[in-house]
Amino acid sequence: MEVAGTRDKPASAIRKIQRAPALPFKFYIFASLLLAGCSALAEASRDESLFLDEIPVVLSASRLSQPQNEAPVAVTVIDRQIIRESGAWDLSELFRLVPGMFVAYHADRFYATDSTVAYHGLVTNTKSDRMQVLVDGRSVYSSLYGGVIWSDIPLLLDDIERIEVIRGPASASYGANSFAGVINIITSHPAELQGKFASFSAGNGRKESVLRYGGQAGALSYRLSLGWREDSGEDVQIRNATSQRDIWMVNKFDDKEIQQLNWRADYQFSPVDSLEFQLGYNGGPRQMGELNDLHTDDKRARNHFEMLHWRRALNGGAELSLQMFNAVESSRATFIDEDGSHIGDVRTHRRELEIQHTFAPSAQTRLVWGGSIRKDTAFAPYILGVETEYLFETRPYDLQRLFGSLEWRVRPDLVVNAGAMLEHNSYTGSDLTPRLAANWHVTPGHTLRAGFSQATRSPSTYEKVVEEYWRAPDNRPEIPPLRTERVNSAELGYMGKLGALDLDLRLFNDEFCQLIDVTRPSARYGNLNAGQARIRGAEAQVRWQLSPQTRLIYNIAYGKVKSDNINRVIYSDSMPDTSQSLMLSHHFNTNWNASLLGYRVTQTHFNDTDSNPTQNRAYFIPGNQRWDARLAYRFRIGLSHGEVALVSQNIADARYFEYRHDNEVPGRRTRLNLRLDF
Repeated sequence: MEVAGTRDKPASAIRKIQRAPALPFKFYIFASLLLAGCSALAEASRDESLFLDEIPVVLSASRLSQPQNEAPVAVTVIDRQIIRESGAWDLSELFRLVPGMFVAYHADRFYATDSTVAYHGLVTNTKSDRMQVLVDGRSVYSSLYGGVIWSDIPLLLDDIERIEVIRGPASASYGANSFAGVINIITSHPAELQGKFASFSAGNGRKESVLRYGGQAGALSYRLSLGWREDSGEDVQIRNATSQRDIWMVNKFDDKEIQQLNWRADYQFSPVDSLEFQLGYNGGPRQMGELNDLHTDDKRARNHFEMLHWRRALNGGAELSLQMFNAVESSRATFIDEDGSHIGDVRTHRRELEIQHTFAPSAQTRLVWGGSIRKDTAFAPYILGVETEYLFETRPYDLQRLFGSLEWRVRPDLVVNAGAMLEHNSYTGSDLTPRLAANWHVTPGHTLRAGFSQATRSPSTYEKVVEEYWRAPDNRPEIPPLRTERVNSAELGYMGKLGALDLDLRLFNDEFCQLIDVTRPSARYGNLNAGQARIRGAEAQVRWQLSPQTRLIYNIAYGKVKSDNINRVIYSDSMPDTSQSLMLSHHFNTNWNASLLGYRVTQTHFNDTDSNPTQNRAYFIPGNQRWDARLAYRFRIGLSHGEVALVSQNIADARYFEYRHDNEVPGRRTRLNLRLDF
């Protein structure tokens, strides 16, 4: 490992790194509030029943089905139309359309060369391990390192019905690791995807084929989806290298081939009972790592899951459900580093059983409560042993949970949500995480929300193993045991329907403590939970139906992280001051439609940023912007219909860095996509 400042670079190769200017956030807030004030009087006279019919329903915020303006937290919904018209290639790219979300393309370089997706700051590593991710209620949060390996999820974009993103801590509903927020991916019911479907994509560096068949036999509906993808990842050479040393001129090894299979069947076996069964597989060869460091060309992933979900409808709209699933993430690889080759087999296994009961105790209240048990095991001898000089072959993790959430309609215009989760895990013991929120419909079309919640993040298996290394008798046994990370979160929100304009504003204050850093026990505090930070900021999401054919979605987020930054873990600048995204879509007629997307973030610093003035690598990763576009033509052939689309991502061929000075995103990527329903 080289120390920053030791790499030589000719003076002629030095280029200035310009900081991208931030657009004035106060201007947008002022404009939004002015628009709201001018429109409020006209909107106040609208009939309330007409307004309520226009409010989308969300399913994830409190585990209760609720109108979006009565949820206890801010929720962003990405529907099937947005997914298609965005032209997204990777699942992770969709979250650039969520205010406050930071996405870095293929930033990780160890174990899985994959994207970083993080809400707000505290991104001290590429794993983004402070956000829960669910697929149809099944957690895909990795037990080994935390976070999510996006390319390894057995899931096809074409099977997704909608994605609900909870913007804020949500441990009261989904437990530890819902620390900063929750992404809940909901797939389509088989009854909605009947018949044959095929999709073929080809472009520079990318190819994909998807086949799906949906059928029905009496009370049974089912679908089978098959997918194959080849992705060459980043360009081999870094165009705007900050050094002439080879390690800073060559991008990561991130080629991958993904083979997928998904099966879902839903059976209504009585008037009140339904059974859902899912299974999925994701596998294929992968590259990982970087030049002169740990890397492999022969990693092969083999991931699968099986899930069973039973629901019974009870009197008065109540429901009882039982869900169980089994999931395995595994890979085989030969890792190469300066010490030679190493067998890098990895296998994580998760089994979970959850029961949930929803009912209405009174005419003014609804309650959901339940519990779950989970058992995780992780087998990774090389990965768990290389940092600690010990061989930790198999590491278990047990979790038990009880949860409840109450919705109380105090008055027709006032709704209170209260909830809590009680958890016990085998690493850190027990935690209670409450939440309280109130939503006041000031007038039809205008809702104010105030809420407070607490949330936790449990250590990953890797962090637990390293803790045991540090606390060994011949090391630093005086260090206190590892504890969960904690956050106290307060927010104020506003949702407004102003004619054709939907406005969602959020002000937040998050206070973090006991932040985990197992790499360097603090000399100041003498423990592994020394980190503290505070994030304050604001977010705005605007959806504007400019005409029946034209829609604009605009997101902006502003925030600041303050921290004492002990242990040289930099939290203070670990989120962009300002991030923005825009999606403009237009349907010219029944055949032609187009969309334009833009993304912009200001400068950012992460803990892995290599600051080296002699190499022209500054403390900050400079801000950047990118434009994508999609043009599509829909057609019919007999009883079949289809669509051909031209998608161009990074159409300006911008070459910029994300997360680190050697993580240069791909240049322009253009592909042609053909879809057929028959």
